[in-house]
Amino acid sequence: MKQNVTLTLRLPPELYQEAKRVAQEEGESFSAFFRRLLADELRKVEEKKLFNSFSMVAEHTEEADVDYAFQAQREVILENE
Repeated sequence: MKQNVTLTLRLPPELYQEAKRVAQEEGESFSAFFRRLLADELRKVEEKKLFNSFSMVAEHTEEADVDYAFQAQREVILENE
């Protein structure tokens, strides 16, 4: 079992209070709320990287390893199921 990492996060009081309020409205602890937001943002970053990679493939088809790209996309899709 993986152990969680404890960290110190410095936030302006107003931001912390607002996040805490929204977390309560969502029925989550502040930690769960922050974890969800961070995971969502990291997923968006990965999706953007994947989109940019496929855009490059479309622009440079003669240099692209399309089989590799399809395999990478398949792995991402299966990982999220």
